[in-house]
Amino acid sequence: MAQALAPKVARLQQLQKYLHGKPQRGERLIIVGGAPRSGTTMFQSMMNSHPQIHGGPEFDHLTDIIKLHGTLSLGLQRERIDLFVDQEQIDDAVAQLIESLLLAPAERHKKHYLSEKTPKNVLDFKTLMRILPRARFVHIVRDPRAVFMSMFMVGKRLDEGEYDRPDFIADTEQMVEHIVRCVTAGIEACETAPDRSVTIRYEDLLTRTHYLMEHVFSTLGLPYDAAVLSPADHKHEHERLLLGGADPWVGGRGSFTNPRLENLDKWRKGLAAEEIETLNGHFRAYPIFAALGYTFD
Repeated sequence: MAQALAPKVARLQQLQKYLHGKPQRGERLIIVGGAPRSGTTMFQSMMNSHPQIHGGPEFDHLTDIIKLHGTLSLGLQRERIDLFVDQEQIDDAVAQLIESLLLAPAERHKKHYLSEKTPKNVLDFKTLMRILPRARFVHIVRDPRAVFMSMFMVGKRLDEGEYDRPDFIADTEQMVEHIVRCVTAGIEACETAPDRSVTIRYEDLLTRTHYLMEHVFSTLGLPYDAAVLSPADHKHEHERLLLGGADPWVGGRGSFTNPRLENLDKWRKGLAAEEIETLNGHFRAYPIFAALGYTFD
């Protein structure tokens, strides 16, 4: 009898050992997102200036991986793959995939943390927070009129270069809808995990840089270093992707700069009065912007 039970006992002990020692995924990851043109690139260059953080180019495909996670979860709910996996196994497998893909450059650069900045990450913050329970999240917002103007200029450059426009900058309505969607998703996600996420305003990043960066690092439980205040003083290997300003998404920039006050209210000169009034009408309808301190008088 004892001999017959021995293999089952050994397997149970192995399972308990696995569950007890199961890693808390995401400890080394900082995931940044926000509406496009909200200042995520500048913030990433600041993170990359930290001696313990590697913040490279956009990975682009976290949202694709989360789509796979959703497909697997749906298959499980429909009892199509329940003989193979349960939800915990799906979550852990996808989290492990994310870590294995993202942490490689941090290892090469001998950095402990990896900051991944792709704006559309924000749309999947909630799922990422659940399957990466130790990851940190930064949501960046900016005056939606400034975001709109910058997106509009990207659209013009794409047209001039005969590139296809993504759907979210197809027209005014699509741009407004996408901005609202991104900001709403980021705010709602960060409210669910206030101990490891933070929402910051681009305007504060320019006007209260030192205070704000100290606040970000303190909130996320990361070691602060003043090097993050001056990204222009550091080398960034992904500057080569700026292509000397030839990339339509870059807009003439060939290198990373320090936060500059002159970038604060460019939209006021770049948009006509009637355009501003039209946008005021659009964004005034969403209380979330007023809660962030933006006014549309």
